[in-house]
Amino acid sequence: MGVRPGELWSRFDWANGSCFRCEQTNVPVAEVGEITVAGTVLPLCACQWCVFRLEQLHWTMSERAARQRNAPAPAQPIPLSQWPTKVPLNRPPAHVA
Repeated sequence: MGVRPGELWSRFDWANGSCFRCEQTNVPVAEVGEITVAGTVLPLCACQWCVFRLEQLHWTMSERAARQRNAPAPAQPIPLSQWPTKVPLNRPPAHVA
């Protein structure tokens, strides 16, 4: 994982408020972004646990994107006309009810 909770939390200024993510009220929150609604810019504040979870999500998505960039291209699918093979089964066919 990227950062320990205490190290992450030390990067923010905390004040009592409401968390936009879990909707707790009167908890320590930090501003993590902003949103514009009808031309008014409003701060997005999150509690400590939500800040940590957002960091985890960011790290996970960044790692996933990096793996996808480095992944080999998927193989071409086998045409349905060639699968399953035309070789006879060495077992009786399955019973379908």
